[in-house]
Amino acid sequence: MKTFTKKHIKALTGIMAASLLLSGCTGRNPSGNRLTDDPAIKAEIDLAKVKKTDYDSALMDSEYNRYTFALLSQTVKDSGGDGNVMVSPASIMIALDMVAAGAKKDSLRQLTDLFAEGQDPLLQQAYAAALMDKINSAKDVDFACANAVWNNSRLLGDKVNTRYVDYIHETFLAEYTVTEFNQKTCDEINRWIYDHTDKKISNMLDELNPDTAMLLVNAITFDGKWDEPYEKDKVNDGEFTASDGHTQNAVFLSETSNVYFESDKATGFMKNYKGGEYAFLAILPKDASVSANGFAKDFTSADYEAFIKSRTTEYNVHSRMPEFKSDFKLLMNDTVANLGARNIFEPGLADFSGIACTPGELYVSKILHQTHIEVDAKGTKASAATVVSMAKNASFEDPSNDRYVNCDRPYMYAIVDTKTMTPVFIGTVNGV
Repeated sequence: MKTFTKKHIKALTGIMAASLLLSGCTGRNPSGNRLTDDPAIKAEIDLAKVKKTDYDSALMDSEYNRYTFALLSQTVKDSGGDGNVMVSPASIMIALDMVAAGAKKDSLRQLTDLFAEGQDPLLQQAYAAALMDKINSAKDVDFACANAVWNNSRLLGDKVNTRYVDYIHETFLAEYTVTEFNQKTCDEINRWIYDHTDKKISNMLDELNPDTAMLLVNAITFDGKWDEPYEKDKVNDGEFTASDGHTQNAVFLSETSNVYFESDKATGFMKNYKGGEYAFLAILPKDASVSANGFAKDFTSADYEAFIKSRTTEYNVHSRMPEFKSDFKLLMNDTVANLGARNIFEPGLADFSGIACTPGELYVSKILHQTHIEVDAKGTKASAATVVSMAKNASFEDPSNDRYVNCDRPYMYAIVDTKTMTPVFIGTVNGV
């Protein structure tokens, strides 16, 4: 087994992990040499140009928000029911952009359009790399992004584009290991995910199929303490009305601040984490009869834009929300396909020959996403894991100066970058 690493990872509490499994490419290169000169195994985009590529930040942030709310809406539709939902658009994007770096033709176009419709793949790669750098340089909160790749020595071995390997190592700081795919390696991968998600996600993989050729894993971790913790007398018992109409006992966090949002669809408040780079944003539907999932399903990036542009500090904002813990898991094949990235799932149509093999040999067979979040009086811990497998082809105006945002019923939330207001995590609370 051979491995190279790059020290860059902080062990944090709030987390997210994404992984990609590739299956296919029978046999190794008979010569034992890396096929860097084979034109069928070269990336379509010039990976060397990514870090030198400039992009319009406002445009790409807007595209990221479009993708985020399309992802949440489609996830809610595909999950069914009114359970709590949370996804990490950042984790999914970084994981799939590592895949896109080795994609070609329609596969590359569809993956790029998923995140930044109509944009140059170089711009999207640069945006994802910058997002990762920003996460790893965050101050005052524990926030980090890590990546790792396992190569099945029996199926791929040296038959991998070394320029691609160098790129994901240098740009996405990915550790790279060539080894046999057996139960020992499965345990090793699970241990890596567990360690890089601050011990929040364990046994992510039940087993490691020996016919899987490559596994790519992304982990993002977040642990943020409130900039102004909730005082003891503002932490009280109360009742939360769940989406099914039943009441649940809960511990509520209350305070008075001055950041208020109100659009035609929702009201909300924002509470900063230490350092002010990131914040928790609550989005409470004005329609008290709708579940948070029903609301999120129809809440678009345009609705979000109108919501965040309504920000004002002219009121005394009396906010109240429950402490909660939530877990979510969903097979997301249909979700990603319905968002436009369809042929990556089609044997013979998918083209990942920039990673290894010839066009049509590798295709995505499974995308599994799992998340965890904890919100309490001290702060927030969040986590997510995405496993992607690839197989081989065979308004009311209140005259007073007070505003109330009482999240004692289903609502939506996001952990956002306070400068761009782009969500890193986004989800719903239908019950506590």
